[in-house]
Amino acid sequence: MPVAVLDRIQAGTMRTCYRGVPFFKSPFDIGLYLQLLGRLAPRTVIEIGTKFGGSALWFADMLTAQGIEDPRVVSVDINPQSRVEDPRIRFLHGDAGRLGEVLTQELLRACPHPWLVVEDSSHFYEHSLAALEFFDAHLLGGDYIVVEDGIVDGLSGEHYRRYRNGPNRAVADFLATRGDAYVIDEALCDLYGHNATYNPNGWLRRL
Repeated sequence: MPVAVLDRIQAGTMRTCYRGVPFFKSPFDIGLYLQLLGRLAPRTVIEIGTKFGGSALWFADMLTAQGIEDPRVVSVDINPQSRVEDPRIRFLHGDAGRLGEVLTQELLRACPHPWLVVEDSSHFYEHSLAALEFFDAHLLGGDYIVVEDGIVDGLSGEHYRRYRNGPNRAVADFLATRGDAYVIDEALCDLYGHNATYNPNGWLRRL
């Protein structure tokens, strides 16, 4: 995709709201998540990276729309700024690099599968890789983990260079050691064109 087009999509994405709450999902990924939610019917969404809570609210509503009974969304952020109050959502304060401190064994045992895990924290390599390694011990066959925003490496703004292609490098390094346990869902990655998603090669299904 031409950089100028991608930059324009990003500008719109960063102005998008859902039910009055900032909701920074690209139009491609909104469509892709709807496909995945309909197919997977997750009973729990675990989101690493809350920001203003728009995506947590959207996931909760989409689970309800799918007819999921007792939908659960758990959203973790080191500096949560959400004012959303919803009984389906549990907001937690925690560091993506030390998820075991907040996502305890007791808490995770209370989260029914299938799971959809969304890694949308800092976009730095160490945090994306830490999240992948943490959830590797907890995901069951058929669960998904999506590593978001590998697209930052293709945006023109100089501030995006500071991420040093972190999400994409984390996915590549993780799959280099654990690729026998996961598959990249190419049907999702390529639905709108080859890797026409903010999460290139980042839609991972646990085998």
